[in-house]
Amino acid sequence: MTEKKINELAKKIKIAMLEMGLNQASLAKKLGVKQNSVSRYLSGQVNPKIKMLEKIALATNKPVNYFFADDSVTQNIKGNHNVQQNTNGQELELIKAKMEVLQKTLENFELRLKLLEKKK
Repeated sequence: MTEKKINELAKKIKIAMLEMGLNQASLAKKLGVKQNSVSRYLSGQVNPKIKMLEKIALATNKPVNYFFADDSVTQNIKGNHNVQQNTNGQELELIKAKMEVLQKTLENFELRLKLLEKKK
């Protein structure tokens, strides 16, 4: 995995965790690992193995492919320097991330629908 993909994976794990209202300690408990393991996943220092990623997917109510979907959600969040650094800013960042994930999901469904229509 390239460094860029590892960073995107780490950010998607963080977004999924925040969407479920989990912090590092609560996610670690659900995964049966120490909190510093989760911290390493979120920082991109360690890339979780596929079995752990399956556990993360279950804990965050996401399909495993969510973490590998090719999109620019995390890049857009990283590039947005206008978000205030307070609790409302963090909430705004999460809302923006959710909106972008929904947009990408909609685009994927539209592409799948077009492919299905071509098969008919």
